Amino acid sequence: MTFELTLLTRADLPFQPGETAHDTIDITSHPGTDAIADGQTEPFDWMDLRCMHPAFERLIAADEVVLDAGQATLVLDYPFERPVARELHAANGRAFSRGELMKRIDETYRRTYRLETETQSAPTPDVGERGQLLNRPPSDGVVGILGHDYGDLGVSSIKVYQIDGVVWLMLDMVS
Repeated sequence: MTFELTLLTRADLPFQPGETAHDTIDITSHPGTDAIADGQTEPFDWMDLRCMHPAFERLIAADEVVLDAGQATLVLDYPFERPVARELHAANGRAFSRGELMKRIDETYRRTYRLETETQSAPTPDVGERGQLLNRPPSDGVVGILGHDYGDLGVSSIKVYQIDGVVWLMLDMVS
């Protein structure tokens, strides 16, 4: 799928992260096999991006329509120094399901991490090369990733802002 990412500054946003949203879309998932082996049986109040395809099968209410809009602007700001935005268009032209939004979020994060890899001055060291430090060191590409690899991220909710006829989506993340 081809799409454009737009680099932003926090000042470009018509709202501030943490500002009260018009709506919140909760993301819950069934525990995976590792969590079940550790005794976890209750649903998680988030979904990890690390294993999106197996995780997607665990997404609760994936087919539920959760956003009655044919278009929205997704903003990713964590763990980025500079936020990125992507225009989303509902597959059916009218509304987004929880699953469709999660797939678009996953695509956008993957593209952003790839863009950072292509534009940073030195490769990010693998976890085994980081010594005592498990978090990734800050990178100096066009986005600037601070501390977390893609596989560390999970989405707990999607905040919906409606400003001047535009629907904006911002994520609550766990890592």
